[in-house]
Amino acid sequence: MLLEKIRLKDDEKILKTSRQHWFNPTIKTAGSVFVIILPLLVMAYIDSTLSQFELIFDLDEFIPEMLFLYAFWILIVWCQIAYIWTDYYLDLLIVTNKRMIKIDQVSFFSRSIGSFRLERLQDINIHIQGLIATLLDFGDLEAETASASQDEFLLRRMPDPRGIKSVILEAADEAVSRSG
Repeated sequence: MLLEKIRLKDDEKILKTSRQHWFNPTIKTAGSVFVIILPLLVMAYIDSTLSQFELIFDLDEFIPEMLFLYAFWILIVWCQIAYIWTDYYLDLLIVTNKRMIKIDQVSFFSRSIGSFRLERLQDINIHIQGLIATLLDFGDLEAETASASQDEFLLRRMPDPRGIKSVILEAADEAVSRSG
């Protein structure tokens, strides 16, 4: 869907497209599922603890209110999960034989698209930090250009960063040799 919206020049070809590594949205989703289950665990603990004491009120009287609040809680967390996966699917890196394009979904209705010509590429740095990132082969890619805004092309948690770097460098070398 996003690729059809990108206007390429006549002689421009897409060499590589990439999204974040699957581990990032999966771990965030697992955390959100835990947050959905957490109120049930808390209520079970409170119910078992309060049953030991004689109280003036009984929690069973408040079941409709608690169900309403829990449904509201699930709705909020469900929106968070939808945002996690929307961000995952709509964030995209496109490397062509002439330029590098980064599409960053900032929020539900806000998107940032940046690009630069590969002739302007000065350096690419890779940062792979941690055991999981090393085992699953994902890391951050930072492309430095001649422009002042270098943080514009920081790509976080990209799969196979060494492979992406080699594709970008080969395309940049080819673009520089074409331009003279």
